[in-house]
Amino acid sequence: MENRQSNLTQGQMVSLLIAFSTGSAIIYIPGTLAGIAGNGAWVSIAGSSGFGMLVLSCILYLHRRHNGAGLVDYCRKLLGKTATGLVMIPVAAMLLFAIPAILTGIGDFFARGMMPRTPTFVFCSLSMLAAALTARAGIKVTARMFVLLVPVMIVFTVAVLFFALPLYDWGRLLPFLDKGTGSALHGFFVAAGFPFGEVCLFSVILSSSPQEGGRSFYRKLYWAFSVTGILMVFSTICTIIAFGPAAGHLTYALYQLASNIVFSGINERVEAVIGIALILGSYMKATIFLIALNRILIRLTGTDDEQAYIYPIGLICIFLSLTLFASPAEFQRQVYTLWPFTVVGVGCTLVFALAGLTWVRERLRHQPEEKAS
Repeated sequence: MENRQSNLTQGQMVSLLIAFSTGSAIIYIPGTLAGIAGNGAWVSIAGSSGFGMLVLSCILYLHRRHNGAGLVDYCRKLLGKTATGLVMIPVAAMLLFAIPAILTGIGDFFARGMMPRTPTFVFCSLSMLAAALTARAGIKVTARMFVLLVPVMIVFTVAVLFFALPLYDWGRLLPFLDKGTGSALHGFFVAAGFPFGEVCLFSVILSSSPQEGGRSFYRKLYWAFSVTGILMVFSTICTIIAFGPAAGHLTYALYQLASNIVFSGINERVEAVIGIALILGSYMKATIFLIALNRILIRLTGTDDEQAYIYPIGLICIFLSLTLFASPAEFQRQVYTLWPFTVVGVGCTLVFALAGLTWVRERLRHQPEEKAS
């Protein structure tokens, strides 16, 4: 079992879940979903958040039934050591793709929106260095920091949505489902994989949760995940009613929304505020993914040093962020087509299978007791 000395408080786990589920998605999802599903994008997000709740319920069920064990530990218990090693290969590969994708997103955001003359590798390298140093400090230090950063991200995002009220035209939400039901379902699938289905990977670090709490702790995690869903829905609605059909062509919709906010006839450069929130979200998500991947490798190899793979993973991710995506179009294809399919087809399917296997084992174990009684 994992070192229980690294247990976090309930509030710290809540902050980690919000950072994990919101993270870089707040940058891309509003504009991207508006382009895919049109005016029905917010419905797609609402539905996919329900799918994410289902996945969260499964990992909490596994956490409860296996006495707070992590993903690798209860995989070994259910599948055996060899099968677990094989199953963890695609999970580790998912994280090894996700971290460079986040770094590429940060670099692209800086290069397009703020400093176009600065090479992208500068932003990728510095972002990875910050994430690696944070992860190296340990999950407790990371969680304490994120307790402060998560409210900053949420407050800045909500403030931008509020101050953009003069830009909103609620009539732009009509016609409802203007691109048809098929496009809304496509949007549901994309958002089900990114960001809501990604909660399946949260099971790796859920073993650091407090031993006490029970149902009240799980209830707080549901509320935390609901915050992500609500924030995504309102961000998407505000993007649509501010930009109308043009919303689907904006890569960084909230940043563009903030750049159009004017106070008393003066452009106050409010986009810097949302820029901070977007960068914070990506940095926190990259850090948590890095901790999760390091923890998987530690559990598989049995290494004593709990931070043994942080720096090697970080170096590999820097190289991948510079070579994995040949162009912005390739980045869009992989993140919004391949990644959601992988998350749902590999990560979520694994969680559902483990939950089902655990339930069957519980039923078979209790059958002799029921017959005896």
